[in-house]
Amino acid sequence: MANEKVCVTGASGFLASWLVKRLLEEGYHVIGTVRDPGARERLELKKAAQGAFDDIVQGCHGVFHVAAAVTLSYKDDPQTEIVDPCLLGTLNVLDACKRSTTVKRVVCTSSVTAVRVRNDFKPDDVLDESVWSSPDCCRAKQWIDHAGYVHLDDVAQAHLLAYTNPKASGRYVCSAINMSAIELASFTSKRYPKHKIASTDEIEVRWPANFKGFSSRKLQDDLGIQFKSLEQMFDDCVESLERKGLLHASNASVACMASKISTIVMIEALWVRLH
Repeated sequence: MANEKVCVTGASGFLASWLVKRLLEEGYHVIGTVRDPGARERLELKKAAQGAFDDIVQGCHGVFHVAAAVTLSYKDDPQTEIVDPCLLGTLNVLDACKRSTTVKRVVCTSSVTAVRVRNDFKPDDVLDESVWSSPDCCRAKQWIDHAGYVHLDDVAQAHLLAYTNPKASGRYVCSAINMSAIELASFTSKRYPKHKIASTDEIEVRWPANFKGFSSRKLQDDLGIQFKSLEQMFDDCVESLERKGLLHASNASVACMASKISTIVMIEALWVRLH
């Protein structure tokens, strides 16, 4: 919808910046919240501050809440340093959307950690939108060696579909490929032989996956997404990293590549009840 105004929180982030790119390509007027504002055509960047979302979302038809406190380490307490800020930020955004007279739909993004961290799965279990992680297992850091992968452009497309399809509702697992670390290393070492990639014998699996994989059947059936192939996903990633000088044959670790590849996410489409 040309010039329809939407808001993307955390617009400078890895996933959100790609979503902003896709929205601009589709003709949307994007307001992005960032820590260090700037501006360009049809893109307004505004500083995000606690309790300041009312003015930001007012006038927008939709809001994509992608911002999150992301870190691989913490000083003292992950609850206060990671979980609480994410929870408070999400509530602030949702409260502002509820008070808005213009916002019609909110699309929230979360990690697939909301699904996969439990200790009672069976080996043949396929995880879908009905599954919730165990808070106790999350606190115990009981992570598992199994991940889903999806092209970053597919993640952005899933957000667009969740926003534009009037039938979209509830949670959506966005996962194209299910692979273990060993399977990923085997694939990348064969496809990109010039790069030095850890062999399957060099990978230590501390916590093997206790389930079969993830299902995006709802996203495919209800919203019609068509995922890119595993080959295209990693070919685009390798090409991007090589072009930017970030990947060299002597020190590559393709199994840990990030550019244009995202681990799977949870997307939730919400209708906003207006006063």
